[in-house]
Amino acid sequence: MATNDATALTKAAIDSGNLLLAYDTAVSALSDGDTSIELRHLMVLALARMGNGEQALELFHQYGLDSSPDAHHRAIAARILKDAALATVEEAERKSALQEAYKAYRQIFEDSGDAYPGINAASLAFLGGLAEEAQKIVESILQIPAIGHPGNYYDLATKAEAYLIAGRFEEAAATLSDAGAMKDANAGARASSFKQLKLVGHEAGLDREAIDQLLAPISPPMVIHYCGHMFLEGVEAEARLRAAVDDYLSRNDVGYAYGALASGADILIAEAVLARGGELNVVLPFIQEDFIAQSIVPAGEGWLKRFEACMQQANSVNYATEMHYVGDPDQFGYASKVSMGMARLRAQYLGKPARQLAIWDGVDSSGPAGTGADVAAWKAFGGETHSVDAGDIDRNLSGSQNPDDDLHKRTVAAILFTDFPGFSKLAETALPVFWNGVMGNMATVLEKYPGQILAQNSWGDALLAVTPDAPCAASLALELHSSLRDFDYASLGMAKSGGMRIAIHYGPAYEIRDPITQKTTLYGTEVSRAARIEPVTPPGAVFVTEPFAAVLALEAPDRYRCRYVGKIEFAKGYGTYPIYQLTDRNRN
Repeated sequence: MATNDATALTKAAIDSGNLLLAYDTAVSALSDGDTSIELRHLMVLALARMGNGEQALELFHQYGLDSSPDAHHRAIAARILKDAALATVEEAERKSALQEAYKAYRQIFEDSGDAYPGINAASLAFLGGLAEEAQKIVESILQIPAIGHPGNYYDLATKAEAYLIAGRFEEAAATLSDAGAMKDANAGARASSFKQLKLVGHEAGLDREAIDQLLAPISPPMVIHYCGHMFLEGVEAEARLRAAVDDYLSRNDVGYAYGALASGADILIAEAVLARGGELNVVLPFIQEDFIAQSIVPAGEGWLKRFEACMQQANSVNYATEMHYVGDPDQFGYASKVSMGMARLRAQYLGKPARQLAIWDGVDSSGPAGTGADVAAWKAFGGETHSVDAGDIDRNLSGSQNPDDDLHKRTVAAILFTDFPGFSKLAETALPVFWNGVMGNMATVLEKYPGQILAQNSWGDALLAVTPDAPCAASLALELHSSLRDFDYASLGMAKSGGMRIAIHYGPAYEIRDPITQKTTLYGTEVSRAARIEPVTPPGAVFVTEPFAAVLALEAPDRYRCRYVGKIEFAKGYGTYPIYQLTDRNRN
């Protein structure tokens, strides 16, 4: 890929709000020998916007962006300080951190005269209690010719932010209206401005309704999770439903959609999203061949061509599992939760809550799968659902080709593996210390989760623990790390240790009683996937799969953070998959 192409593609991904794609595109180009400093800047920017400040700062220095003649390049470090400050919970620490970030931006502004570091310095001074300093900087910014007579989105947004800090609310509103109408008011730009101006508006004393009204012109596109009933093709019913769907998508400026592609509601909504230029992200529960047999063909062959057309136009296609359909309805329910979580992960980057759009008859589902189950799951975790009445649709589906009934118990669970680097090199005399110290500490942690561990086992330095949900596994993993933080590794004859490697996946598997150990354990494709992550996890880190990160974003978005690491090649040639690093949101 040519340098200009890679840089353009990375920028386009950032502009569309797809930070993961931006990062992956840049990494691929750099690994192919791209030498562009701008590409490196965009990759670091994507990391920073995703909240991965530590890695962004490391690369910022490694790539020499700290000495770049471009003020926007140098400002990345100040941005990382800003993000860390805004994530600080304790009020005094937060104010101090905001002021440090302000000083960093102000220095770049004084050196360059560039409005970008200038407006950030003003906002951070304002948020950090330095109102007088903020006003002085605002006065300087408004004197910059490009800001006085703006000709693009960022200059208009900067001017509006300056007006807002100065308390000139009517002028801020008019300027934001102009900004939102600019051709370069892309989703990424709007999302970045939207998040910062919300904070400034709140500091300025505006209530939520006033802020929403003020920022409406630059509000980023909405992310939705969609679902609904399967049904046979029908011109009149489809026309009615499509009109209702189009109206919802238009009124809410929906730009991103996550869900499956079953016949009926799924495909109808997907077609509507694509028709308005939106981004379609498909999540299928298992291999495509089996999905077609279960969820397309029973409603008529006409849906197959429409399914194929949507698949070709989709921005992404993900498989919640790469297994066959085994007659387990949890496979559908699991995939739905993954797609819900992926919608929430995307919405986190845009700074606007995701919503659910359902074509539904209002009847609750009796099992783990179905539209009623999807609506219930979304609402159970605080989501807002808009239901379109399914009305008179023909749900007289033909029989699908179901596999033989599976008599073995299956469950959906979080699967955790650990490993202790250096264990194989320990002296024989150190092994009792290891077992009593390292493994003993881990056993003590496990005892704090009575009734929450479905299965556990150990061999050598390794641990397997299975929990019924993602938040429990996240808590367990971080507590396991914490339990070893003060361990005396010198007692093992080691100068130091980076800590345990912990990997977690979430998925469906067989739950059986092991005939050898006589203990409950899990078997299956998803257990094998979990086992392949731990060997590529750095010591001291918790790596998790995208399904786990997605479900955690659905079930506990305020407690944990999953930072995107990139596409990592798994051990033993198992394939390459997106990986995230788990941290405690309140400690990072």
